[in-house]
Amino acid sequence: MNRIYLKCSPLLLFCMMILSCSFFDSLPKNRDQKKLNDPFTKGYQLFSNRHYQQALPVFLTYLKNHNIDEDNYSWALFFFGICLKENGYTHAAFDIFTRLIEQSPNAKIVTHVLEFFESAISQGIITENQLQETVFCSKNFGYIDEPLSYFIFFQQGMCNWRKGYIEWGNQQFKKIPKNSIYYPQYHFELSRLMIHNNDIQKAIEILTSILHSDAITPSIKEKTRITLARLFYEQKKYDRSDELYQKIDKHHPEKSLFLLERAWTQYYSGYPDIAMGLLIGLKAPELENTITPEYFLLKALIYKQVCNYQKALSIVNEFQDQYHELIDHIKKRHQLSDQRQALQLLYLRKTIKQHLSLLNLLEHEKDSIQQLDNKPLAKYLENIYIVLINRYKNELQTIAKKEYERLSDQLLSFEENMRLMNYEIGLDMYQRVKQQTNSKKKEDSASIDNPVIYPFIHEYWNDELDDLRVSLPNRCQTLEEWDIFFK
Repeated sequence: MNRIYLKCSPLLLFCMMILSCSFFDSLPKNRDQKKLNDPFTKGYQLFSNRHYQQALPVFLTYLKNHNIDEDNYSWALFFFGICLKENGYTHAAFDIFTRLIEQSPNAKIVTHVLEFFESAISQGIITENQLQETVFCSKNFGYIDEPLSYFIFFQQGMCNWRKGYIEWGNQQFKKIPKNSIYYPQYHFELSRLMIHNNDIQKAIEILTSILHSDAITPSIKEKTRITLARLFYEQKKYDRSDELYQKIDKHHPEKSLFLLERAWTQYYSGYPDIAMGLLIGLKAPELENTITPEYFLLKALIYKQVCNYQKALSIVNEFQDQYHELIDHIKKRHQLSDQRQALQLLYLRKTIKQHLSLLNLLEHEKDSIQQLDNKPLAKYLENIYIVLINRYKNELQTIAKKEYERLSDQLLSFEENMRLMNYEIGLDMYQRVKQQTNSKKKEDSASIDNPVIYPFIHEYWNDELDDLRVSLPNRCQTLEEWDIFFK
């Protein structure tokens, strides 16, 4: 069965090496044979020899038979957590480490635990929200040296900001030097605060400065580009917006969302052929399940723009066929649990996807407990995972309820827009034939930079999804056969 391991930083590896010497030398020593055979000493011997699985039940025995006030208790809990992590019980280990932070043992243990947390966040194994409230918001880590202290300043600053204590948060952020990787992260969060305060221009200035930082991480660079592209779109600076969208990693997990956003940008820039090509890219097998109601709205608008009314009407009908049952359930206030289509759409929401991914990981780790031969250890771990799973299930239900309310409002808005479009198409079709046109009928095509056209053979290549183009004849000056019925 696959295991999930947390990669260690070079500093952490160094610390692990000296744990077996100078750190442990500070623990009480006793040459007495009885002392050497106690569970803590046995567990540590197994740990230092990297027999992590065998060490787990030994440390657990010690923890059950001793109390927190004893000198070796915190060390035993720390080694127990590392053994859990090395055996693939990552989130049980983080639960143990969180308890260690709450107990505030000696600075050496806390430093190692915080390094574990920093590494886990940078690798995306856990999120900052999972730790900030329990670890950082009410603790004093003044004894932590730099550069780890910059990680603490950033997390504590975010805690204060989320609680509305802006000035207190600013005091923490001011301690972060400009050459730290947490300085661009702080500035990114500052830009979000500016957006919340509707100071868009200030937000754009901050985001632009982040892209020129030498300390920026790939993750923050990507988030900065995405946010900046959306702000330029809102300001109708479509060229600058699209330029940033094109720089986003083609393998980004939210690629489908960016294809749709780029399609809107091209539509408003006057390039319906490019916009339609981006929508065609969403039909790729790997993205097909990520199509949202907004896709149908934009597609109908594009066809309407070039007066291809029959196609536009067919998309309106397709939208109604696809979502009429869900919209009917929303209007009748049915429970979310009874609406599979709504659940499928909610799964595309980032926060829900993250929670589901975490729950799947917790279930996977919980299932692997069955491989353990030691029943007391298995029962102990099972209880930890039951608590963790229930906690995140409750959080997921709360988030899903809020997201479902947003989805309901959006769907009802899309339905209204589709009804309005249906009416406007009929009106346009009627008015067209009433106009007196003496000019020669002609058929204009949307501009295409490259005159070489390769026919689409329904093969989707990931690096070409945002380069597809669709030939869209402009029929606004051409009478169709059905126009006779409006004369």
